[in-house]
Amino acid sequence: MEKSDFVIIGGVAAGPKTAAVLARRLPEAIITVYQREKHISYGSCGLPYFASGDINSFDELTRTSYGVARSPGFFKNSKGFNVITEAEVVSIDREAKTVSVKMLETGEIFKHGYGKLVLATGANPIQPPFPVAESPKIKPFVRPADAINFRKMAQTGQVGKAVIVGGGFIGCEVAEAAGGLWGIEVTLIEKENQLLPYVLDPEMAIIAERELVRQDVKVITSGKVEEIAINDDGSPVVKINGRDDIIADYVFLCLGVKPEVTLAEACGLEIGKTGGIAVDKNLRTSDPDIYAGGDCIESESQITGDKICIPMGSLANRHGRVIAENLAGNRTDFPGVVGAFLVKIFDMNVGSVGLSEQKAKNSGLNPSAVWGSFGDKPDYYPESQTFCVKMVYEGNRLLGLQAVGKGNICRRVDVFSSILQNSGSLDDLIDFEQGYAPPYSEAIDPLYHLATMALAKSKGLEFIGPGADLENYDEDAVWLDVREVDEFENDTWPYAEKHKPINIPLNDLRDCLNELDSKRKIMIICKRGPRSYQAALILKQAGFEDVNIVAGGVTAMQ
Repeated sequence: MEKSDFVIIGGVAAGPKTAAVLARRLPEAIITVYQREKHISYGSCGLPYFASGDINSFDELTRTSYGVARSPGFFKNSKGFNVITEAEVVSIDREAKTVSVKMLETGEIFKHGYGKLVLATGANPIQPPFPVAESPKIKPFVRPADAINFRKMAQTGQVGKAVIVGGGFIGCEVAEAAGGLWGIEVTLIEKENQLLPYVLDPEMAIIAERELVRQDVKVITSGKVEEIAINDDGSPVVKINGRDDIIADYVFLCLGVKPEVTLAEACGLEIGKTGGIAVDKNLRTSDPDIYAGGDCIESESQITGDKICIPMGSLANRHGRVIAENLAGNRTDFPGVVGAFLVKIFDMNVGSVGLSEQKAKNSGLNPSAVWGSFGDKPDYYPESQTFCVKMVYEGNRLLGLQAVGKGNICRRVDVFSSILQNSGSLDDLIDFEQGYAPPYSEAIDPLYHLATMALAKSKGLEFIGPGADLENYDEDAVWLDVREVDEFENDTWPYAEKHKPINIPLNDLRDCLNELDSKRKIMIICKRGPRSYQAALILKQAGFEDVNIVAGGVTAMQ
């Protein structure tokens, strides 16, 4: 029986990263990685972009940045560890410290001894809670085979109409993949009352939904799928409670993933309440000779201390380094997660980090929020784009950020993530020193503005979020639009017909205060929010009692 100093089960992200770092730290060690699939260390997060045709070949997802295929030979010769593909570990004997391995091509089963074991078994698709017929036209979207199968069908004209069940990250990415280059008629169904329900609050999710609708994707929220059957023609039929059946050529099951813990459970390792493998700060399991990382484990929120599962390639690679350092004798803690996400939906960028307002409330916190619409660069710069942002906080403590728009949100999510990991405050955002030049940003960053808005709110200014039911909001209020006259006339906001706003440009407001009743509630609107903020200060100074800013302005409503 062969024996390795270190055996690693799983070869997509956490497994190869562990092996590579470990081989650098302990070059004399014998390291063996077993991978059930044919491919190893492929870019799984790139599968939607391969399916869409943006990436020409699946092989591009398996190559290094300098074009060399990540094959077993590459890892042996370049990195110094052994990789065996199409090899499924079927059991773990903790007492004997062996794994049983089945070679999938031949059926051969053999034992392999280990000194230390690493589980990087990833995640599996969540099974639908409704009946689903067996068909190659009804598939999840998790493995390379899923993307390859769909792309072949799309390229050969076999898919004219697709249905996606699940409006999370993968569902939204697949909607673009199918409806973009291939021009397929797409329907996206989400059981919750909004898209991306686990990372966005409703008023931010609706902005992403509008982009899908603009791109001719039919979006159904609060859609309860009861069954996916096959008709006499062999086409999938999606049956939705209270709606007409949808006949499709292809159905994607994008219901999320859950940690793959079969081996861990079978050998008696502790499984956390989230369903992921329980690990300590060093990513060690309940067996001191077994570590685990990647999508199969549960992590701890740095904000609430709650246990959560976050299936992200970026986290899996971080796990791999921490595991390797500890195995090499360099004690290293994994600090937990704040939950930073990014997703591209056609021309819209969507991101979040930390807690949404709803999650904060569910965690027993008492959150506040401010919203704004901003340019990612000065308006005069040719490539300037806008985005909408929501910041969640409690007192002076930061809790979370959500951003949606065509502008560069990634920079803001990353900065906020860094500050959040250090238990950041509103003051930290105000004191943050950003890099500035017109091609990259405004002189005053949106995060700074959000912090000052939060401080202004604490001093009495009221901000009405874009998620409020503005159409039916206080019919006795005065709606004041402080944009320029041409903006007001050429870019009407959605509720103008109902509320009949008064247009007084900001520059004229001080001279026209007598046109407004200082005793009535004033709702102030502008394009993005800054002019409304300035107008609110003017009205407050003039003695107006009930002044409210429609956060995010017209931009957040369109």
